[in-house]
Amino acid sequence: MKLGDHVFVGEGSVIEAAVIGSYVHIGKNCVVGKFTIIKDCVRIEDGTIIAPNSVIPSFSSVEGHPGQAIGELPETAAEVLELKELYKSV
Repeated sequence: MKLGDHVFVGEGSVIEAAVIGSYVHIGKNCVVGKFTIIKDCVRIEDGTIIAPNSVIPSFSSVEGHPGQAIGELPETAAEVLELKELYKSV
C-alpha cells in the first residue's frame, strides 16, 4: 500500500487499497476494497463501501454502498486541509 501525505482514516475503517493520494479523508466505518486507487484531495463519507479495483478521481466526495461520487471538492481543498493541519500544530 502507498499512502500520501495528510491521510486521515476514521475509526473502524478497513483499508485494502493499493494507493491513497495526499489530502484524503476516509470517514468512520468505511471499507476500501483491494487494489483501489484513491487520488489526491478526496473525502469519503462515514459508512461508505468502495468496491475492489475502483479508481476515485481527485477532488471527489464519495458516499454510499457501493461508493459513488456525490460531488466535487473545490480545487483549493488541498490548501485548506494543509492550513488546517498547520493550525493544529500551533
